[in-house]
Amino acid sequence: MGLRIGVFSDTHVGRNIPRVLGDARRKAFRHAFKQAVTVFVREKVDYVLHGGDLFEKRSMTPEDAVFVKEELYRLVKESGKNVEIIAVRGNHDGSPTSSALDFVTHPVADYFHVLGDKTLEGQEEVFWDGNLRVAAIGYHPYAKGKFRELAELVSSTLSGEGFKILLIHNYVEGVHDIPPSTPEHAVAEAEKVKEMGADLVISGHHHEHLGLKRVNGQLYLLPGSTEAVDLGERGPFGVYILEVEDGRLASHRFIELTPLQLIESRSIVSEKPLPLEWYRRRCLEEAESFAGGLEEKGVDGILRLQVRGVVVEPGLLPELGLEEELRDLRKRYPRLLHVEVLEELEPILGGGEEALIEADAPREEVVRRVFEELGEAAVEAAELVEEVAMSLEERASERTGLLKDSDRARFVERWGRLMLKAVGGEKGD
Repeated sequence: MGLRIGVFSDTHVGRNIPRVLGDARRKAFRHAFKQAVTVFVREKVDYVLHGGDLFEKRSMTPEDAVFVKEELYRLVKESGKNVEIIAVRGNHDGSPTSSALDFVTHPVADYFHVLGDKTLEGQEEVFWDGNLRVAAIGYHPYAKGKFRELAELVSSTLSGEGFKILLIHNYVEGVHDIPPSTPEHAVAEAEKVKEMGADLVISGHHHEHLGLKRVNGQLYLLPGSTEAVDLGERGPFGVYILEVEDGRLASHRFIELTPLQLIESRSIVSEKPLPLEWYRRRCLEEAESFAGGLEEKGVDGILRLQVRGVVVEPGLLPELGLEEELRDLRKRYPRLLHVEVLEELEPILGGGEEALIEADAPREEVVRRVFEELGEAAVEAAELVEEVAMSLEERASERTGLLKDSDRARFVERWGRLMLKAVGGEKGD
């Protein structure tokens, strides 16, 4: 008779990031966990394997621990069979000596098994019930060296009959899309994983669902997370159902979960310099469009706006300053929980490829384009710039390269009058 195995990972129960949405996000991770358990009950699985980061230890509450305990008990009770649940510690579950998984383990809950931390200490540790053989390696920040050290031990642990699964919560070279900031020592070598002799390696830690893949002759399952751990992550998010027959993986199915909140990313990009007000208007248009769609669908949502381009107004740090408008929008559309605006705006002289003024443009061109917004006062502003440049060449201090206070004062006074005239504060000299 075949074995049916439910697989999920990176459930991060208790996560409350971003903090402005703390309670809402905490509910979203619980919602996904509850859905996963319901799927496993419906599919009548014999085993459930978790690939690490069951909890978000830094922000979890006692209620989160109780919630997980009750859901795992529901899984066993409603399945009507002796379901065995096996988990490995992830980096967000804490350390081997202070693991959030300890909140779930209990002598009465003999169906819940945590593997991998004794393995890190060099002890042989395995789940084996006559059909399925599971070993694990708990998260380790220096995975490369640790996996080299443990290859022989794990190979010995997995030797024998039954379908052999290795649970890990680390990146493996050539298997994961590894973030550029990840140090080399934190990535395990695929060759060492292969030496461990598993029929299947289930790897958490990577939140994107990458499915089943074979690398260097080793079969991996990368289930991804059950919910967007960070707002920028894209789904689908879900769980796997594996069928094992005659000691081999016969089939695998991915079952997508329905998120509690709709998270969407939209980009506002201009290939040419535009006024700051254009970017502001486009942000508000996208936010209102998204908010209106939430009301129609009857779901809560979070919007990420990525704004990139060059603004025509001169200035060091262009800022959209949309806080008040977005606050009013959320009042009008209660289902709009949050709008995150990621600004990558450059001033007109920012030097980017999209800048209006080339880096090697003549000074006259730079001056003309910078001050053209001043209208009739632009000519006088350009003349003033030229006078300053000439004065610097003739009278600047050899030590500092600056004008003396007496020479600089007359230019400051003229510039002040010019600005007043440009904004309508003065009709003339």
